Amino acid sequence: MAVLDFEKLTSNQRLTVTIGPSATGVLGITDVYEPTANELNNTGGTSGMQPASQSISWNDWALGMQASETLNEPSIADSASYEEFGQYNFGGAASFYYPRAYDDNSNLHSIIYDLTDIPGTKLDFATRLDGDTKTSVPFADGDLVSVFRVRTAGETNPFTPGESKRRTINFVQNSDFSHYTVVGPHTITALPPASFVAESKGRIRSSQGGRDTTNAMEFTTSDAAVITVYPGGFFEVTGAAATTGTVTITDPHTGDTVAVAVTVS
Repeated sequence: MAVLDFEKLTSNQRLTVTIGPSATGVLGITDVYEPTANELNNTGGTSGMQPASQSISWNDWALGMQASETLNEPSIADSASYEEFGQYNFGGAASFYYPRAYDDNSNLHSIIYDLTDIPGTKLDFATRLDGDTKTSVPFADGDLVSVFRVRTAGETNPFTPGESKRRTINFVQNSDFSHYTVVGPHTITALPPASFVAESKGRIRSSQGGRDTTNAMEFTTSDAAVITVYPGGFFEVTGAAATTGTVTITDPHTGDTVAVAVTVS
């Protein structure tokens, strides 16, 4: 009998959070769908992104995705009611520890306080929870991160006597977000089967930065009479032997593409 050999990882020390001003010129993250390691690490001080994990309390962490709104809007001619999804929702709240001294640029608590103090401030909020990568490890190409473009929306003081002094900031969506996107260039590597056999079915996979991103890609065919493709890269060979076509894989957010040549065998 095989014995499972694994270590249960706790999320503390592994959730990396960085906060900075939303992209204005050279500040913040230029493209939430294609963040770079230099931007996330504030290399050379060009992005203004600041490490925030050490300033955030676990007790009140509630930032992320929420369920979309659902709408029930049938027309007079519809035979039954139906629901459709509205806009995606993201945001939430996070509690930050008060700094011992204010306006102290050598103290990260003070820097994070200045970033989040004024209501209505537009911020880029990036989080990384990626395997056993700890908060002390800088961002690198190939990491998976979620990037939220938010605005601060007021604060409350949730602590009671005896607890750490902290302030909870509410964040509301400002424009866009990307969920588990790859850090660095989004050049697509196609991973097709060795051959496309007549009447066969299979799947073309893809990767970006060494990470499997198949489910996030769009797949199109140049000729459905040769090969038909479906969401997720699933395909069905419909052509006779020696017919040819092309499957194009596209990153819908960055516009990166790669072509897969198909010759039916």
